Amino acid sequence: MPLTRTAAESQEYSESIINTVREPLIILDQDLRVVTASRSFYEVFKVNPKETVGQLIYDLGNKQWDIPQLRELLETILPQKATFDNYEVEHDFAGVGRRIMLLNARQIQRVLGKERIILLAIEDITERKRVEVELSRAKEAAEAANLAKSTFLANMSHEIRTPMNAILGFSQLMRRDPDATPKQKQQIETINRSGEHLLALINDVLEMAKAEAGRTSLTQAAFDLHALISDVESMLRPRAEAKRLRLEVARGDGLPRFVTADESKLRQILINLLSNALKFTAEGVVTLRLRSRPCAEREAHLTVEVEDTGPGIEPGEIARLFHPFEQAQAGRAGGTGTGLGLAISRGYARLMGGDITVESRPGRGSVFTLLTTVKEAAASDVAVKARPRQVKGLKPGQPRYKVLVVDDKEDNREFLDQLLGPAGFELRQAVDGKEAIKTFDEWKPQLVLMDLRMPVMNGYEAMRRIRERPGGGEVKILAVTASIFGEINRDALAAGADDVILKPFRESDLFECIRALLGAEFIYDEPIPASGAAAPDPSGLAGLPRELVAGLREAAVLGDYQALLKLTGRVEAMDARLGGELRALAAEYDTQRILDLLGRAEP
Repeated sequence: MPLTRTAAESQEYSESIINTVREPLIILDQDLRVVTASRSFYEVFKVNPKETVGQLIYDLGNKQWDIPQLRELLETILPQKATFDNYEVEHDFAGVGRRIMLLNARQIQRVLGKERIILLAIEDITERKRVEVELSRAKEAAEAANLAKSTFLANMSHEIRTPMNAILGFSQLMRRDPDATPKQKQQIETINRSGEHLLALINDVLEMAKAEAGRTSLTQAAFDLHALISDVESMLRPRAEAKRLRLEVARGDGLPRFVTADESKLRQILINLLSNALKFTAEGVVTLRLRSRPCAEREAHLTVEVEDTGPGIEPGEIARLFHPFEQAQAGRAGGTGTGLGLAISRGYARLMGGDITVESRPGRGSVFTLLTTVKEAAASDVAVKARPRQVKGLKPGQPRYKVLVVDDKEDNREFLDQLLGPAGFELRQAVDGKEAIKTFDEWKPQLVLMDLRMPVMNGYEAMRRIRERPGGGEVKILAVTASIFGEINRDALAAGADDVILKPFRESDLFECIRALLGAEFIYDEPIPASGAAAPDPSGLAGLPRELVAGLREAAVLGDYQALLKLTGRVEAMDARLGGELRALAAEYDTQRILDLLGRAEP
């Protein structure tokens, strides 16, 4: 004889099942009266169980459940669909407060008979919604903060780099003056070198803020990794020798020679880590170790370790070490540096998909480790860098190109006028975009040097309008900006620029842009060594003071041409012929030949 349950037993059995459900659950009959409800329903919504079963759902809790959205779900939507999920309802309940609920309803036919029941599951998402709102507000606040940072950076970049363009620009022009006395030349070199140093400091601060605002980008290109390591080693070895430290470089087997990555940022990381190690190590050794292991097709994990025997870092200081303007005790005691090097280095490493970590024991030294990924490249992928040369003027037979210089700063306009005029260009000036359009219509220049930030009408609008005018499609436009943001370049190109150049710029960079845009051909000043020899004699370099040779090597590795010219002046005072030959190479920006000669001169 089959077992049967009484109605009371069936009710108890149903309740025992639904009470295992964590979320509130109600079972309704086809008349929308409560058949049973889960324990969690009573607990969450403070409803009396004795006043629930058999009641119309809308009458529960003194008609607190008479909710228009609930009526729509049960009486309109559910009869048509039988199942409906994630129906959001917001309502105020006495003693509970305002709740936001997701209702999931199922209409099911009972096993016996034609009667149907409705399962109504209730998910309280009030807290989730509160967190989502807070996160949304936090995101908006972060975006507003980043926007404020970006605005600040754009303004600071423009306001600082624009006058630096005039300072460095006119110092470059003054170097061309053949009537300048030796003392004046030395003063000019001091101005230029100090300007370059100031610009480097400004760039550090701007780069840090740019990274914090998430605006730093990578410049991926193929390069010789082994040559980069050798350059950095050559640059820093004199510092180690001056402190009687050993600088050791260990390259692991299989370290790829040619890789694709951001060479500039990797170089800066290596220089920062090694410079810090040398600065704070009084005796012993600083070791640079590099190794790699394949991780994917033509990709490798690169591990770089810089270990020193310095004073080490206290555990409590390590957490702050990578924060901007923070320094360990040794750095504060030394009173040197800005506290930006490690922060910038870690920012670069993370941008490259890696990180920098540190392990240190006070009194025993530290190990800084860079982990990143590089792509292996072929020698043929590495671009040959052209050597900058000083332009004397346009080649005979060239047109007298008309150039319109548009800039609201008189100093910048005068610098370009004095640079390009003697080279054979015909120039006119405009102080804003509106005047630039008028001058373009009247004069029809072949090239426009367009500043982007100006009053009255900015460079973007001026470029767009010029492109729309007769002849506007043929003119070449070089946008000139002091902004460090890459998207400025994209916006300028979209507005009609053919190319973009960043202030402050070297005159050789500007002439190269003009050559590429106009097809102009130039006569270059080819310095002839004082002796007329093809290259300096390395044996002469061996007689120079070690600190002078070390300075030449460091300046050549850094590409610091102003420092090179100053140091070659010191060489001239000792050996006029040798100094003249080195100065000729420095004037040609031929740092590779200088490094080769310095390498051959080593005992």
